[in-house]
Amino acid sequence: MGSGTVTVFGGTGTAGGGVVRAMLDAGWNVRAVTRDTTGDKARAVAALGAEPVAADMEDRVALRAAIGGSDAVYFSGPSLQDRWDIGQAIQGIMVAESVREVGTGHFIYQSAQAGGSRGVLSVGGKRAIEERIAELHLDATILRPGWFMDNFLTYFPVTENDGTLVVAMAMPTDVPLALVCSDDIGRAAAAVFARPDAYRNAEIDLVADVGSTAQMAATIGEIAGKPAVAVEVPMAAIEEHWPQGVDLYKWLATKPAENDTGPLTALVGSPIGFHAWAQEKLAPALPG
Repeated sequence: MGSGTVTVFGGTGTAGGGVVRAMLDAGWNVRAVTRDTTGDKARAVAALGAEPVAADMEDRVALRAAIGGSDAVYFSGPSLQDRWDIGQAIQGIMVAESVREVGTGHFIYQSAQAGGSRGVLSVGGKRAIEERIAELHLDATILRPGWFMDNFLTYFPVTENDGTLVVAMAMPTDVPLALVCSDDIGRAAAAVFARPDAYRNAEIDLVADVGSTAQMAATIGEIAGKPAVAVEVPMAAIEEHWPQGVDLYKWLATKPAENDTGPLTALVGSPIGFHAWAQEKLAPALPG
């Protein structure tokens, strides 16, 4: 059980929310950093027992105040926003530098499985943050989660067309993805913070399952008792509506899936597979 205070950046988001829940379950005092402590997400984490703390991610004074007195810090970077990759890199670097300035203990940075990603939106910025962490010689652990199962609840909702459930993504339907859910990301973080000396300077892949969109659609259909298909969104649609994301989807479609569930299993015991996650979390949100 924990007995200290952890500051979680991104604590009102998907993965950071999993960390907040897991750290509270482990007995830690949790500060969830957010831009707006009055919003619905901030109120939700407060209801769990965390303390929402306001901080502009590019205000070094505010960052130091949010970190001060913490025994550990977790940083989950922002989703892609209007500043694209450079915004994520600037914010992550400023948090890392603030951790060094304040003198906090263990630091976990939630990166990504980013091999071969030079110049690719989102993952490229994560590489820049990792480089700065190394330059600062922080007592840090890098977690590398796979594709979030929780994305089906946010960015990629399952739709229905004439009684058939549809899973649509801009990549070939047979390309395997390394998968993990936010609850397992949180459990992994809690395990690392419980034994920081064992994981200093470690880089740990977090993979609970591996599946293509076609395989995930089949699982979703089985759970829902309906036909389900995976559809590849044409790259031309990405170019039209989100040109900055073209390289990201091209990279996802060609990168090998890291399929080793061993590191996550070593941390949490029994990772949550896609079928179990979809049965519990996705099924209630499916159309119809």
